[in-house]
Amino acid sequence: MKPIAQSPAASTEHMVDYDRNSFMQQQMVLGQQGRLAALVRNVGVVRPEFVVTDYGCGPARSALEAVRPAVETYRQLDPAGSLVVRHMDQPGNDWNALLALVFGRDGYQGQAPGIRTEIAAGSFYDVMAAPASVALGTCFAASHWLRRSLSVHSPGTVWFADLEGEARTAVAALARADWTRFLHCRARELRRGGVLLVSTLGAVPDASERNGIRASARKLYRVIHDVAYRMVADGLLKASALDRFLFSLWFPTAGEARAPVEDEPDLAEAFEIIDSSVAPAAVNPQDVYAHAIGDPAAYARLYAGYIRGFGESSLRLHLFRPSARSPAEEDALTATFFQRLTEAYQAEPGRHASETLIVTLILRRR
Repeated sequence: MKPIAQSPAASTEHMVDYDRNSFMQQQMVLGQQGRLAALVRNVGVVRPEFVVTDYGCGPARSALEAVRPAVETYRQLDPAGSLVVRHMDQPGNDWNALLALVFGRDGYQGQAPGIRTEIAAGSFYDVMAAPASVALGTCFAASHWLRRSLSVHSPGTVWFADLEGEARTAVAALARADWTRFLHCRARELRRGGVLLVSTLGAVPDASERNGIRASARKLYRVIHDVAYRMVADGLLKASALDRFLFSLWFPTAGEARAPVEDEPDLAEAFEIIDSSVAPAAVNPQDVYAHAIGDPAAYARLYAGYIRGFGESSLRLHLFRPSARSPAEEDALTATFFQRLTEAYQAEPGRHASETLIVTLILRRR
């Protein structure tokens, strides 16, 4: 029997209330503002147009901050030149919400002249731009999601870092293949001298952890499993569904992030590695919501909202729906799960804190 199966659905479809629940992602983007401005200055003026592409933009305010430094810096370099800002994400992204932000009071369209905003709907695991057209590519808190939703025999865990044996080997190979595919696509799209900045959740070597790595959010994913496991014990969820439920993601180490560029001859020829590193988040590195820990109820609500933002769609589709006999029962299971999760965070603030390690890879197109 194959240890892993893939769904035709993308792993990031139908995220819930992402803007309101994306504090960590927004901080990740804000932490790279100075570097983005420096990269634009290094690229310099481009004719006939300077194209910025944000891969996996989402509908949140972070999508504005991912491109704002590029817009402001390029306008200083070239006040009248053609500037294109392209937001790329899945077709199901809330494009109306994003465009309302882009053209709203705080959007970049009202702050700098002569900008053409474009939308590219699709997967960043495919080519999404004309060859050699992109001057600056960004990808924040997105590339850790695999190309397809997974079904893996994974009893005892819901995330990649605690997988063992054949299942871990299979998911690791899939993650490597997806990441290599992502880089091949960007190699086609970036113009000579263009740069790509990828910043996402990462991992570091740690001999005390299972499999020898300490990955971002380890306590968060483990409490998700614990709550689901108790629901199985109470007869609310099917054990068979939980045993095959796995979030479709992989948080790479710095070595894993740069490995395809070092190992694949065509990528080594295409890219120069400017930076490959993992560091703690600049804000709340040990606990995403450390600023709210003095108010247990608020702290718990923030964590429940955060997990809803990125995880509810996966939980519904691959865990609650297979355990339910009707849509109403699926809704009830979802509500019960998040109520119990909220109670777990409120009962012991800090115990299930989500630490954030950020892996950064910057590549220049040769």
